[in-house]
Amino acid sequence: MPNIARISELHGEILCILKKKDSSYARPVKSEDIGRALNISPSYAREMLSELRKRNLVRARRGKGGGYYIYHAGSKSTY
Repeated sequence: MPNIARISELHGEILCILKKKDSSYARPVKSEDIGRALNISPSYAREMLSELRKRNLVRARRGKGGGYYIYHAGSKSTY
């Protein structure tokens, strides 16, 4: 089980955005959209998302149409 007790407020806001946008492997959210919603740069959003990826809370889909989505432990995505 990931340790979510130590995530920052910004990490929590990113997770809320991903949840509100109903993110999934089929519907990932771009870092540009997350940055715009939080008034931060897309590169800073990616930095924060990287930390969430390390905690297995978020996954990334690469390539055209890629972005980030909330990871569910029972999902079929293995990326």
